[in-house]
Amino acid sequence: MSKSVVIYGGGVAGAVLATQLAKHANVQLVSPLDYFEVPMAMPRVAVQSDYAHQAVIPFHSFLTGVDFIHGKLERFTGETGHVVATDGTERTIEADISILATGSRYPSDLIRPIEGSTKDRHAAFKSTHGAIEVAQKILLVGGGPVGIELAGEISESFPGKSVTLVESSSEVLKGTSRKTANHAMKVLQQRGVNFMLGERVLSPEPSSSQKAEAGQAKLSSGAVVEYDLIIWCIGGKPNTDYMQQDLAYLLDARGYIAVEETFQMKGKNNVFALGDIAGIDEVKKALYVRGHVKTVAHNVQQLLKNPQARLKSYKPKTNDTMMLVTLGSEGGVADIPPVGTVKANWFARMAKAKTMLVPMYRKALGASAKA
Repeated sequence: MSKSVVIYGGGVAGAVLATQLAKHANVQLVSPLDYFEVPMAMPRVAVQSDYAHQAVIPFHSFLTGVDFIHGKLERFTGETGHVVATDGTERTIEADISILATGSRYPSDLIRPIEGSTKDRHAAFKSTHGAIEVAQKILLVGGGPVGIELAGEISESFPGKSVTLVESSSEVLKGTSRKTANHAMKVLQQRGVNFMLGERVLSPEPSSSQKAEAGQAKLSSGAVVEYDLIIWCIGGKPNTDYMQQDLAYLLDARGYIAVEETFQMKGKNNVFALGDIAGIDEVKKALYVRGHVKTVAHNVQQLLKNPQARLKSYKPKTNDTMMLVTLGSEGGVADIPPVGTVKANWFARMAKAKTMLVPMYRKALGASAKA
């Protein structure tokens, strides 16, 4: 195979694309992490740190026929990528097709660290589990899926703890219907979770630390919440700083990359950008990334065969309320258009809560069923 593809980012989009495209081109995967992690599993692994052995999958264990580079993309020109490897060496990478799948960056390393090894990630989850275990008063900041699911996991595994969730807007789970969101809140309130909506945390500042350190959170209303452990579950920002030097004009005010309906970067036929960084009109949900991957995999294969090929367009899931939120290992709540809210715990358990989708992703990546 004489054609080459470079993929920047080894998350849900990048890792799956690397395994699929390795059959059609010489593929390089660049990531500051040396593993793939099933992102939906994070709330579960936080309370059951041993599950990290299944949810955190080292690239070397499944990436066959792919040249892996453990490093960070510092600058992208549209033609080349300037990468700084973890050992400090620098290299410029050029390929027939470049794919940007660098995802989001978060205030909390618990959600997704910006760099590190499999060993580091296991240690971090063990530390987080220990911190949750010793803390009596836990403060979660952010009422999106991560905050709600983490509240579900903690209240299920550690029912005696005081859990408070602070959300800056007047509602939780913005990407789904109010009926679904209200049911999730009701279940958690019945377990003793305290919700403080329409409140911003003025201090302390967001931190990546997951150590159990007692403190006080000062809120926008003047209220003060005491805690033994604070976990930041607020949303991420698109990880696109590498565009600033040469391609800043393709970023919107929030940092998303301007793309065509084919996921090609505007004005760059041989560059694709997908996942969290794509500037398309839909809420950022992991379940949509599968559609992104399918579209990009098809389009890249077509371009490799014929630079003039007709490519597939992707239709954004605008105003789609679909969401499945787990509330611990035994159930949760789903919004499935056009059916609506599905409160049956057996459904949520079967669809996601039992495994947090880990076996599904291990299979998609060609990793062994068990670590």
